[in-house]
Amino acid sequence: MLKLREIKPLFSQVLVTENLYGWDDKNAAGVITNTKGDIKPYQTVIAVGDDVKHVDVVYINFYRYAVFKEDPNSVKAMAGNPIVDLRLDEVELTDKDGEPFKGFIIDQRDIKYVLVDYDEVVYNEHDELSKVPPVNLILPNKRIRL
Repeated sequence: MLKLREIKPLFSQVLVTENLYGWDDKNAAGVITNTKGDIKPYQTVIAVGDDVKHVDVVYINFYRYAVFKEDPNSVKAMAGNPIVDLRLDEVELTDKDGEPFKGFIIDQRDIKYVLVDYDEVVYNEHDELSKVPPVNLILPNKRIRL
């Protein structure tokens, strides 16, 4: 078995981190948009092939790596079978301290765009933004139900 410390992608290949959500990501309304353990669509670039301009953080189009649920009674183009898994070319590396971490190889064509300036906003159950305000219902007899 090899313990990889550094690899060099070929041609148009890009090695990126495999960062996962460590929390249930919610939007401002409190709706869960990503669950813990999902792969983030934005990843940090570790290494690039000779044909790729070096970038730091990229947003990836995972559609090409998607495995769809096969429904024999549907037409893929019309029904849009749901994605059940991602088939990624994973690589396990070790950092300078000897700690293992995972990354994966993608082609530069699968990068949607480069993130130049950004802030990662995390909503969770403790944030005021993620709490949905109570809904007041006005009943026909003019009573309010909370």
